[in-house]
Amino acid sequence: MEKNISCPICRSDKIIFFCGKNGFKIYNCAFCRLAFVWPTPANLAEIYQASYYKRDASNGTDDKFGYTDYEEDKKAMRETFVIYLDKISRLTAGRKIFDVGAATGYFLDLARRAGWQTNGSEISEYAAKAAEGKGHKIFLGDLARMEHREKYDAVTMWDVLEHLADPKQYLKSAYSILNQGGLLAINTIDKSSCWARFSGKNWQAIMPPEHLFYYSDKSLKMLLEQNGFEILEKSKIGKKFTLSYICRVLAHSYNFKILLKLADFLNKGPWRKIYLPVNLRDNVFVIARKANAI
Repeated sequence: MEKNISCPICRSDKIIFFCGKNGFKIYNCAFCRLAFVWPTPANLAEIYQASYYKRDASNGTDDKFGYTDYEEDKKAMRETFVIYLDKISRLTAGRKIFDVGAATGYFLDLARRAGWQTNGSEISEYAAKAAEGKGHKIFLGDLARMEHREKYDAVTMWDVLEHLADPKQYLKSAYSILNQGGLLAINTIDKSSCWARFSGKNWQAIMPPEHLFYYSDKSLKMLLEQNGFEILEKSKIGKKFTLSYICRVLAHSYNFKILLKLADFLNKGPWRKIYLPVNLRDNVFVIARKANAI
């Protein structure tokens, strides 16, 4: 048991070292089964520079994080995003949405076409400018530091919750900008999944300092309820990925550097249009409603 470390969710001091990766230490909470990076790295915004969203293969360097081409890679997610929007739309008549971690605005593009008023936040200056250039209203910076003046019918966090240094503060902020009865929709990695438990320390989602939190069913439920949310729906929704993106994830997860060169090759020509469906059931989709006052 590690001393002087407590769980960021349940505050238990029953903390056990899990593994080390990329120079970071990851610990398990014996009570709520959360896994988390400790200590929390500083200057996380530095990760999400322009090179995170679009790799420049011509410079001959191997970027540690991110996408070969975010906009192209996210096209593979179109069907999944449409499913997300459909599920949210069935539970609210409102059409004012706020996307946390909006990146370059690909999801917001789809939301606008479906009749939503699109807003969001993004810590990357590069990505925020790209999203604003598409006509979306974007707050540049940490959501917790935004002056909450407007209210929204839905707040979304797609593959964001695992990246946050302080998820509690983000959920408090999400709560504050939602209308009463508004919806919080998230997708995040699922440490409770069979694949994650089978893979153990070799789970491909273990990617610090990008991924800082690895939620179990119990820890995610606790996090939501602590911040005034009631879970309405929880499911496993499959995704599609480009071949290039898959190669980059495997390269960084298992240190197969040769796959970075293959990722660059697959980012060209007809290979770019091939999308591979993947559902290891190690991601969880949740819709929660703003309920109790906090």
